[in-house]
Amino acid sequence: MKNVLLTGALLLAVTVLAQKSQNITFTKGKLIEVALLSVKEGKENQFYQEYFSQVMPVAVPYGAKPIASFATTRKVIGDNPAKVVVFFEWENLKEKRKFERNPEFLKLRNIRDNALQYLVQGYFQVDETKTIKLQDDKVYDFAALWIDPTNAPKLQEYFGAVMPEATKPKIGYTPIATLNSAGAKDQNWHPSLIAFAEWKGGSEAVDKLEKTKAFKDNVHLREAATSYKEVFHLKPLIQ
Repeated sequence: MKNVLLTGALLLAVTVLAQKSQNITFTKGKLIEVALLSVKEGKENQFYQEYFSQVMPVAVPYGAKPIASFATTRKVIGDNPAKVVVFFEWENLKEKRKFERNPEFLKLRNIRDNALQYLVQGYFQVDETKTIKLQDDKVYDFAALWIDPTNAPKLQEYFGAVMPEATKPKIGYTPIATLNSAGAKDQNWHPSLIAFAEWKGGSEAVDKLEKTKAFKDNVHLREAATSYKEVFHLKPLIQ
C-alpha cells in the first residue's frame, strides 16, 4: 500500500512540475492585434525563427510586444482553418501603420507570407487592464462574434439566462476578458468582439451546456444577436 501511495504521489508531482504557466496582460489604451494563422508544413522554422528573429527588432520601436500564442484544439463553430491564434500589443494604430510602411518590414513580409498557408488579422481594445495567469493544461474559449446591432440586446438576454447554468462547477465557464473591435478596417478580419474565457470543466463542458434546458430555451437569442461566429478551444503555447 505504501508503494502504491508513493507511486501516486510521484506521478502527481511529475504532472504538476510538467505544467507550464504564463502571466499575460491585456492593457487598456493599447492596440491589440489578433492574428489567426496556419503555417505551411515544413515552414515552421522559416516563420517562427527566421521571420520573427528579424522582424521583432524592427517592430519594437513601434510598441510591439507579443502577448500570447495558442494552438487551436477544437473548432466549435465556424469553418476558420486557423491552427494558431496570436495576441500582439502595439502602442496605437498610428504606430502600427508606421511599422507596416517601414521598408525593413516590407523586405521581411515575403518571408512571412511564403511560410503561411492562412492568415487573417484584426484590431481590438479592452475597457480595463487585466492580467491573467494561463496554464497549458487548461482549456480556453475563443469566441469571435459578429453582432447585429438591431438585435444586440438579445445577446445580453442570452448570457443572463444561460450563465447561471454555464458557471456551475461541472461546466465551469469562466469569463476572462472581452476584446472589443477597435473600429479600424486596416486588416481583413472584423468581428464585433472576442469573448475570451476558460472552460474549467474541460473541452467537453460546452457539450454538457448545450444539453441543458437553459441553453436550449435561449440559444435562439444568441443566434438572433450574432450574424456570424467563429469559436475555438485553445491551448496556450508556453515556452
